[in-house]
Amino acid sequence: MSLKKKKSLDFEVNLIPFIDLLSTCICFLLLTAVWINVASMNVKQAVGGQAADAGAKKPTVWVAMSQGGDLTLDVKDAHVPAKLEKFTIPGLQGKPNLELLSQAVAQLKATEPKLNTALIQPTAASIYEDIISLMDGFKKSGVTDLGVSPL
Repeated sequence: MSLKKKKSLDFEVNLIPFIDLLSTCICFLLLTAVWINVASMNVKQAVGGQAADAGAKKPTVWVAMSQGGDLTLDVKDAHVPAKLEKFTIPGLQGKPNLELLSQAVAQLKATEPKLNTALIQPTAASIYEDIISLMDGFKKSGVTDLGVSPL
């Protein structure tokens, strides 16, 4: 007869690491659920995202920035004189000329009072400070719906 040692069937399982892992996973699940709800963005107000039959288009000013500070204003969906539909405001020492911009926007608002939307198209070399000052200039002139076109 062979003498075999019987293994003991009595052993302990340490469940503390398993519980720690599950509690960490639950925390990540809750944070992710809250973050998805908080980080959502309402894109119904974006220009161009509406259906084709959404109604009359709002007058919009597209502002293209150049490296020398020149601004090219292109007015779309508005009833303005031909000279105000597309024109260029020369820059001042490499920066946008905000005084001429405010005068031009005042003229546009006088001819088209419903003009409240401006979309800025910067170049890759545009300075962030110039974009912000341009947005401030539009806000001071009464154009409240502002956007920046992606590069």
